[in-house]
Amino acid sequence: MKEKIIELRKILPVPIGEAIHLLKENDNDIEKCVYLFIAKSIKEIQTLTGCDEAMANQYYKAEKYDFNRAVSAVREAIYDANYIPIEGVTKENISLIFKWLDIIEEEDFGRALDFSYLNVVLDTMLLISSLQETAETVQKAKDAKDIIFEGYSDTDSLDEFVRRHKRLDDSEEFQQADRMINLRLTVIKEELMRHARNL
Repeated sequence: MKEKIIELRKILPVPIGEAIHLLKENDNDIEKCVYLFIAKSIKEIQTLTGCDEAMANQYYKAEKYDFNRAVSAVREAIYDANYIPIEGVTKENISLIFKWLDIIEEEDFGRALDFSYLNVVLDTMLLISSLQETAETVQKAKDAKDIIFEGYSDTDSLDEFVRRHKRLDDSEEFQQADRMINLRLTVIKEELMRHARNL
């Protein structure tokens, strides 16, 4: 039985428990296990993505029978095939958003609010429906920072600088945007990549 489990798992990336279950259900016939498992998985991929059997089969094989990767790959292929460009969303603007995100990751969100192209970043994000809420939340944080730092000059004392930054850190709009951006960084990047590869 152990050898059969090892052999089956070389073909299909399934947990040991599932391999044992498949072998028991199919009289230890590895070919039958593989055939039935693949057929079932292809049906599930079709259900989850809305693709046809041929596409599900193609991507499932290409991803070496990794179900989650196959579903993700099919969804991305369908997205790309049906992509409709959004006026105002350009590779250049997406590149600026990535630069802005780099500032957040390398420095911090507060520093990123001073990005010289922040208006372009936010205007572009507002055009992408899945990023609109994020852009609106960041705009509120930027507005809060502008109010808090209104009239501030580099010649002001360090104490004044610290006092204003403390007010910004305590601002609800700033805290909400900071939290949201840090939680959504990966999702934002994935969405931007989808647009970038289709432009």
